[in-house]
Amino acid sequence: MKLKLSRSATSTTQIQFITKEDAKGITDFCGESGETEVRYDKKSTMIYCGLGEKALCNAQVIRSASARGIRKAIELKRDGVSLVLPSQKLRVEGSEKAAVEGVLLGSYSFSKYKSEKPHAVKTVEITGDLSSPDLKKIETICGGVNYARDLVNSNASEITPEKLAQEASALSLSKRIKVTVLNEKKLKQQGLNLLYAVGQASPYPPRLIIMEYSGNPKSKQRTAIVGKGITFDSGGQNLKPTGHIETMRLDMAGAAAVLGTMKVLSELKPAVNVTGVIGAAHNAIGENSFFPGDVYKSYSGKTVEINSSDAEGRLLLADTVAYCHKNYKPDRLIDLATLTGGILLALGELVAGVFSNDDELADELFKSGEKSGERLWRFPLYKEYCDAMKGDLSDLRNLSKFKKGYASSITGAAFIKEFIGDVPWAHIDIAGTAFNEGQARGEIPQYGTGFGVRLLTEYLLK
Repeated sequence: MKLKLSRSATSTTQIQFITKEDAKGITDFCGESGETEVRYDKKSTMIYCGLGEKALCNAQVIRSASARGIRKAIELKRDGVSLVLPSQKLRVEGSEKAAVEGVLLGSYSFSKYKSEKPHAVKTVEITGDLSSPDLKKIETICGGVNYARDLVNSNASEITPEKLAQEASALSLSKRIKVTVLNEKKLKQQGLNLLYAVGQASPYPPRLIIMEYSGNPKSKQRTAIVGKGITFDSGGQNLKPTGHIETMRLDMAGAAAVLGTMKVLSELKPAVNVTGVIGAAHNAIGENSFFPGDVYKSYSGKTVEINSSDAEGRLLLADTVAYCHKNYKPDRLIDLATLTGGILLALGELVAGVFSNDDELADELFKSGEKSGERLWRFPLYKEYCDAMKGDLSDLRNLSKFKKGYASSITGAAFIKEFIGDVPWAHIDIAGTAFNEGQARGEIPQYGTGFGVRLLTEYLLK
């Protein structure tokens, strides 16, 4: 899709935003939030997108309305449309950005494996008050989101740990990013035994991937973003049943978000320093599967009893964050992971859970989520939750001593907390927001959502 700026709308198909107050002159259209209607006037096609009451309108309402509008244009098989940006009278901060994001994210379609490709709008004319640099920035960020979506949606047999390493290495073409990859031999040699164990049964061996972006050499401040990259999760010897295993290619959505964010940084070249780290493994079942009940020594030196091989993401993250903390010494560390189904019970598919040892970091991430539209809600990490992860045969266990399933998202985060040292840290559980098995809603498509790229970019560029 090509975007271009224009002072006035010239396309015969236009997307316009209408509030309830401004809808009174339009027959059979109320301007309700979520309402989309098509009107024909001679040679023109008007796609009206309802925003609801002016007083209640915000950037997310506009973003969702814009996404519905572009999907309607696709349904009508239009090649070009004019997007008339919301009126300044709305006084909604970021309204122009939200409208363009809605078009770029709402028009996303994954058709890699389809013989017949769906219709795509070729050109969108942006009409309103938006500068060329701002438009380019929005395009770049949304490009990173859609890139992450493609990674999640692709076959698990294609997006292997080695493939994730190759995607990272491609970013090294930017002079500002240095990429280091530890293969399975180096993982074992350096004592990343938990990460190695999770991937040891797979024909696709595990990898640790480090991407160092240095946009501000004058600053010593550095943020680490860490992604869980389980490229397929069979559950291991605690095999997942039918009904739960079919979508497990999504378990690398945290890694996809980190790659998408690093891609954005490589293109925008902001004056920040960021280390992107991915622990990647295929949790397979086979003759070399790691054993439930056994005790393994982690990279940090702490020992872990395996209560379930299906609680593998926290094992991978334990070694990954410990390695990052020791060898790269970030000033703050943020990890993203499709860690627990329990977060869905608490927050559904609309909001991700955040857990942190630092109030300021948690607050800044929350604000970034509110602004980007990728929202967060904070959970507690009281001592009792951490104590529930103490082991009997070992230092730690990978499932809590609580009744099965109780506070699973919190105890999963409490386990990771044991490996991050004294660095300000936040864990974001995206198991509910990373994948949408229902129909598209607003800018969120079916299947991979790319959650985390906009959130992290908003936080890092702030």
